Formats: sequence, structure tokens, C-alpha cells
Amino acid sequence: MTAGGRVLVVLACAAACAGCFLRREKPPAPTGPPVDYVRRKFESSLAGCDDGRGAPASCVRLQIEYVEATRATRELAHAVTGFVAASVLRPVGDAPQPASVEELRDDLYASYRDVQQDAPDYRVRWEMQRQISVACNTERVQGLVATEHTFLGGARPVDRVRYQTFDTHTGQRVGLDAVVAPEQREALLAETEQRRRGAGAAATPGGLWGRTAGTPAPGATEPDTVLICPDALTFRWNDGGVEVVIARDEIRPLLRADAP
Repeated sequence: MTAGGRVLVVLACAAACAGCFLRREKPPAPTGPPVDYVRRKFESSLAGCDDGRGAPASCVRLQIEYVEATRATRELAHAVTGFVAASVLRPVGDAPQPASVEELRDDLYASYRDVQQDAPDYRVRWEMQRQISVACNTERVQGLVATEHTFLGGARPVDRVRYQTFDTHTGQRVGLDAVVAPEQREALLAETEQRRRGAGAAATPGGLWGRTAGTPAPGATEPDTVLICPDALTFRWNDGGVEVVIARDEIRPLLRADAP
């Protein structure tokens, strides 16, 4: 082989190795949230009533919105499905647990018709609105919010909010114990109670309440539900609809160093 031929061989090998190096480079990291959700919406109404002025109106109106975790671990997808069943698919009265929104609709309509059998002139309009939304979607936690507004002819509507936080990988529920050390739990509850009393019934959901002057109120009341997201903790007492949002930076000394 001539000297020129040897040079060409060396250059060809170098080019091949460079190609191998390029092919071995890691693909770019995916962008966007770690979990993908698909939003489902279902609406239905039962005709036969009027709006009080003689115009036709539905006797029962049902609106359901929820999410399904698609790009997620099997454990998380199962946990989200369970949360959907326990919130938006919660049964009506003594009916069994519905397996779908269609079964929930059928049970709701059947309950209305049962009332009409006992009172043929009954035309009170029922309404049920249930929704699940995603509050935070991170590598460590998934925060879901279930809201409900229901009126089934009683003295007043039922308005309820339920939070649930899941570990993104295992699907396990994440509670206060995961973010607050046991010895700091009472201090945190005292802080939330102080802010709750300052907020009162006029609290605005989603608002951030500043620190209230004075000493923490004794006998702190446990919130009905807690949402744990990377930027803030949200506490809600459904009786009165009071909600308190506390930025993590404001209570950093009370939090675990490894809090999700």
C-alpha cells in the first residue's frame, strides 16, 4: 500500500469513529411535564321542567370533567383512576358505585323519577357538577383537585373541594407527614389556624394570605384536605369554604429538608 493509500485509510477510519461518536450521543431530554393527562368531559340533561317563567328547562343537569393519566407509571395511572372513582363517580344516595359516567347519569335520573313517583307535580331542578383538574405536575408530585357543586332539592347546594397529592413514580399518596417533621406539625397547624381565622368566610380560593399579628390560636383545627405542590401548600376547610395558601418559603423552617 502506498503512503497516499495509508493516509486515506486513516482518514476514513477517523471519519467512521466520529460518526460512531455522534450516534452514541444521548438524545435530548424530553421537555414538558413528566405526566401526560387526557381531559374527559360528559354532559347530560333530563328534560321535562321549566325555568319558572314557563320556558322549557331540564329537570336534571349533569356536568362531569375529569382526567386520565396516559404517559405515566402503571401505579400512578391506577391511583388517578381510583381518585376519579372516589370523587366524580361517587354514587348517588344508596346506589352502588357506578363504573362509568353513564351509570352515574342513569342513577341520578332514576333518583329523580323516584321522587316524581311520590310527588307527580315535583319539578324542582337538580344540578350536579363535578370536576377534576391538575394543580401541579412535577417529577416528584402530582397534585389533583376535585370540586363539586350539587343541588338535589335540599335546603341548600353542596359545595365540596377535595385535594389529593400523589408520588409521580409510585402513585402513593403524599400527605403532610412527607413535608413536615412530626415535631413541627403542631406549629404548622397553629399557623394555618391563625390564618384561617384571619381569612374567615370571605377567604378567596387561590389567594395567598399574609401572616396575621398575634400569637397562634390554640386548639388548631385540622383542615379537611391539603394540596402539596412545590411552590405552596393549600389547606381547605369545606365547612364555610375557607382556603388558606401558604408559600413554602414562608414556612421553610417547618419543612423537612427532603420534602417533595
